[in-house]
Amino acid sequence: MLLLASLSSGQKAGIAGMAAAFIIFALVSSLVLPRRNPDFPGLRHLWLYVGVVACFFAAMMSVIIFVARETTEAEAKNPTTPTSTAPKPPAVKGDPVAGKALFTSQGCIACHTFKAAGSTATTGPNLDNVVADAKTANRGSLDQYVTESIVDPNGYIVPKYPGSVMPQDFGKKLSQKQIADLVAFITQS
Repeated sequence: MLLLASLSSGQKAGIAGMAAAFIIFALVSSLVLPRRNPDFPGLRHLWLYVGVVACFFAAMMSVIIFVARETTEAEAKNPTTPTSTAPKPPAVKGDPVAGKALFTSQGCIACHTFKAAGSTATTGPNLDNVVADAKTANRGSLDQYVTESIVDPNGYIVPKYPGSVMPQDFGKKLSQKQIADLVAFITQS
């Protein structure tokens, strides 16, 4: 389902059009033509029928391969525009002092290395490298990147770190002010 959601409308239309043509051909050749000619396709026209079926199959595979192809590895590593609609940073101004308290109370200290918090855990990304990680991710501004990392931790996963480790509910559990406080604490230089 995620794959289908990630396709553009043009890609979906191309796949749907080819699938519809293939289905119509299959229905006509299995229901309509045998009624008109019980010997359909018959030995005389069998190779023609097999050729048409092979053409429909090749056309469907071509549509899937060329219309719905993923971005190449080079495009994925060096996109020219951000590939995400990363959440905008909270409109409220964050307080780094409150953010530090939240960093500890929410358990961030148990997974991340971050000198400002006095933590040295290695399960999650090293937050002392957050500026470089944000540039590599290309997900918008530093504040947008950190906000997305809190609200949708699997939206972008820093290479060499496992996905689905960070709690997925901080976006619901924390208020906009608390998220802003965490962002202010993590992004302070």
